[in-house]
Amino acid sequence: MKVTKSLKVPNVRRLAKRAGVLSAAAVVLTSCGWQGIANVPLPGGPGGSKGMTIYVQMPDTLALNVNSRVRVADVFVGSVRSIELKNWVATLTLDVEPGVELPENATAAIGQTSLLGSQHIQLDSPRDPQGELKSGDTIPLDRSSAFPTTERTLASIGTILTGGGIPNLEVIQTELNNLLTGRGDQIREFLGRLDTFTAQLNEQREDITRAIDSTNRLLSVVAQRNDTLDRVLTEFPPLIKHFADTRDLFGDAVVSLGRISRAADDALAPISGDLNTNLQSLQRPLKQLGKASPYLIGALKFMLTAPFPIESADKAVRGDYINVSLNVDLTLSSVDNGLLSGTGFSGALRALEQSWGRDPATMVPDVRFTPNPHSVPGGPLVERGE
Repeated sequence: MKVTKSLKVPNVRRLAKRAGVLSAAAVVLTSCGWQGIANVPLPGGPGGSKGMTIYVQMPDTLALNVNSRVRVADVFVGSVRSIELKNWVATLTLDVEPGVELPENATAAIGQTSLLGSQHIQLDSPRDPQGELKSGDTIPLDRSSAFPTTERTLASIGTILTGGGIPNLEVIQTELNNLLTGRGDQIREFLGRLDTFTAQLNEQREDITRAIDSTNRLLSVVAQRNDTLDRVLTEFPPLIKHFADTRDLFGDAVVSLGRISRAADDALAPISGDLNTNLQSLQRPLKQLGKASPYLIGALKFMLTAPFPIESADKAVRGDYINVSLNVDLTLSSVDNGLLSGTGFSGALRALEQSWGRDPATMVPDVRFTPNPHSVPGGPLVERGE
């Protein structure tokens, strides 16, 4: 008996059509840069084509993904359209609703929605808001940050619990206890002195400021004299080397000076007594010379032209005659002052004159003189040749 089994063969044309559709879909997806289902825009969300586009520069995107939410005051106002690397800086493109009002200096931070939730972008207004954030503006790196993630927080707690900080805290507490125990009065006195020092320092702040300004001016002057200082520092080493090379000459000079001193001491030692006596004897005439110093200049005028002063010597002689007006005081007191002053007989003649009842201080001298022959009428004096 012959059994015949029929087999159902699929339509070849249908299989070829399905394979072509799948290949075309794969090519389209590949050409569009398919990056996963998370990068497909969510329909119906805030922002979109009619919203504002804000760019944010981030130092680190952490676990942030495309389509992550954008919040303002914990309100969902937009989403992250793309995350790109521009000039080696992570740049986020945000789609925000058009009605959101933010200042131009707004800040951006990557936050975490919940303990184990996803991350989002938090836009905040600073303490000093300025201007208005518009579509196409960029929030730079200096106004971007990221909140601590759960992983970093747990890692920090683990570091502390495994001996990272608790032993140090225990050591600090122990040392502070040892420092403060039994030293309350000393610490109180120290704090009082510190308060006094701070008050005095505060009173002298103007002087300190002036000293700092003066130092700044001095440094400016020194900076202007930089070339001079360089030249001085360059020329000093040769000078020091010269002194180092000639130190033997200085040593020999000092030794020779010592020999001269010893020779002078040997020469003056035998006559030191007579020399001291002569010096003591010289003190008396020097004292008298010092007393006569006001009259010394006037006396020097008669040294070469005595008895006439030097300024009138050329006027004394007129032809064959000498014009002389002489006032001679021969009283005993005058002779005593002129000849016996400074001697052991000084005052003897003055005392003798006073014993006769004559006081030089109250006595009026009797002056008699011969008149000038030229002033006498019909005088006998006639010049030669007349």
